Amino acid sequence: MPGSGILWQNEAKTVVLLDLPRSIEEAQCLSDKQPLSQEATNVTAPSRRLISSPAPQHPFLTPEPKSSDYAQSATSPSSQIAELMTIASVESALHEIGTSYQGPWCLPRITSKPKQPNDQHGILEHEEDEHSKSSSKTTRLKRPSKPSTPSYHLPPKSHPLTGPFSPPPNHQKFNLILLDPPWPNRSAKRKRSGHGTYTPLNSLSSTSQLLCSFPISSLLSDENGGGLVAVWVTNSSKFQHLLLDPKKGIFAKNWGVELVGEWILLKVTSQGEPIVDLGSKWRKPYERLLIARKRGVAEAGTGAVKTKVIVSVPDIHSRKPNLKRLFEEEEGLLPTGYTAMEMFARNLTAGWWAWGNEVTKFQEEQYWVEEGEEVVSEVTALEELTEEGVDSAAVPRGCVQEDHTAK
Repeated sequence: MPGSGILWQNEAKTVVLLDLPRSIEEAQCLSDKQPLSQEATNVTAPSRRLISSPAPQHPFLTPEPKSSDYAQSATSPSSQIAELMTIASVESALHEIGTSYQGPWCLPRITSKPKQPNDQHGILEHEEDEHSKSSSKTTRLKRPSKPSTPSYHLPPKSHPLTGPFSPPPNHQKFNLILLDPPWPNRSAKRKRSGHGTYTPLNSLSSTSQLLCSFPISSLLSDENGGGLVAVWVTNSSKFQHLLLDPKKGIFAKNWGVELVGEWILLKVTSQGEPIVDLGSKWRKPYERLLIARKRGVAEAGTGAVKTKVIVSVPDIHSRKPNLKRLFEEEEGLLPTGYTAMEMFARNLTAGWWAWGNEVTKFQEEQYWVEEGEEVVSEVTALEELTEEGVDSAAVPRGCVQEDHTAK
């Protein structure tokens, strides 16, 4: 098994080189900061590997607008200043890693599904030819039958929810709520295949309507100076304005939270170069995680959250690193025995609640490899796996599906 998902971080923990697949693998186990039980005491290293896409070795080429005035006319002065500050932060992070770390920028990846007995080529069966006067036999190729019900690897104490959102039972409160909304995205709409593809929201108004419908304030705990909500947001200034506008923004007006910090996810190649040029107008190599705290319950020592740059080699489209460990290890953010929920989730996290239309998509057995299991080499890449995915409706609301494979 590979080592820790944190490949390197500075002493202040403001710059972290994080292996994306490994962060998800590690999040399948409970930590010593979470409540344990006799049924779920696994705090050791994970024994399964997540199937991933190959690590990109070179930056992506992106077209640029012909007019040099494009960016200036499309963004406000405050957005331009925020972008310059973000670029300065990521450049500083890359310099710090480059001068302090000499290891790989990502861990080796599993990019093939498990090799099953008699798989790929089927099973050769011999049949007697009843119409033949001789004792000769015919040979036919029998393909392995596909299981009618998919099996899942579900982490301990995880709580997947699907269907229209409603508050979890028993008035459950959370110290952390993490959201990765499917922001309107023309590029995502054009993608019709591939395991990272998803259905984005149609418009800014539909996005606003959906986010406003979530009772975030009532779901956040008052413990530890007020619960945290963290939202992944693209580099579109209109989406950031939708959340952060002081008067009409969703943070202040609808959720009752105030911004206390942000983390930056910088995507790099396996050689440590930004996945696209930092000066690109149409596409950026980074995304922001806006972190806010419930208003009115802050205590001493629960003020601003330090800016953190998370540097990571990307995986399949839209897959984010799991931040469970980073939140747990950030001093003062989460209490021991904390509760957390991820919304719009596509992977589960041990001890966390999760909600979304594809909440168990990448927990299906076909996306994981057991430790020591032989894999197909250069035969069946991730993008060739079945496109049917997981039927999220198969997981009842508020119930944890039995892990049929981890006996």
